[in-house]
Amino acid sequence: MKIMTTTQARNAFGQMLDAAQGEPVMITKRNRPVGVFLSMQDLEDTIWGEQALRAHEEGYVGEEASRALLASGFPDAGGR
Repeated sequence: MKIMTTTQARNAFGQMLDAAQGEPVMITKRNRPVGVFLSMQDLEDTIWGEQALRAHEEGYVGEEASRALLASGFPDAGGR
């Protein structure tokens, strides 16, 4: 993870954007971490990863079972 101070980030914003395309950039102020700048791809990967983990923990239905459920008209959905 690249680390930049708030002053560096402000003075070299374009470079910070470029750096964030390869790795997250931590922004510090007075030697304390105050934020992290992520690329959109990193953010999307994180969101999709969290959704996949949550589905796994909750017991997701596989592709074939999903197709069968859709084809059946959702009989277990209680008329919704």
